[in-house]
Amino acid sequence: MALLERLLEESARPLLLWVLGAATLLFLAVFVFLLSPALQALAGSPPPDVVLFQTPAALQGWLQKGGERARSLYLWFLLADTFFPLLYGLFLAALLWRLSMGGKAWHLAVYAVLFDYLENSCHALLIWSYPHFYVLLAWAAAFATLLKWLAIAAVLMRLVWLLLLNRRA
Repeated sequence: MALLERLLEESARPLLLWVLGAATLLFLAVFVFLLSPALQALAGSPPPDVVLFQTPAALQGWLQKGGERARSLYLWFLLADTFFPLLYGLFLAALLWRLSMGGKAWHLAVYAVLFDYLENSCHALLIWSYPHFYVLLAWAAAFATLLKWLAIAAVLMRLVWLLLLNRRA
């Protein structure tokens, strides 16, 4: 834990925080403007990662409708999403660290990253096992996705709160 806190303290320095923020925005732009639309064009709906909650039946339909090209592209999406949670997690945690002066609010970003990796693992296993479909794994992916988005929302709300507190001070 001390090593992680030291990493956050270093990452919370202004220059590194700007670099992390820019890299996070760049990754986000690639996902939002390139990969997600390409997957949506192939499968008729957005990829499972960007949907708040997707039932196993909807996920199975998405995998089937998109065909081999969508499943293959989604694996590339998931490969890129191997690095993105670490990047946005470090950026958000460092930002929370900086705004709360070393407070424990940064843990919220860690939860978002953990749920994101659980979601990605479940989706990758579902694609690799295709055409077999494991409903329990799809439910795990659905709840991991929901928890990821809730954790990200909690981080963003905490950031807004800290910004308001710091602005008053």
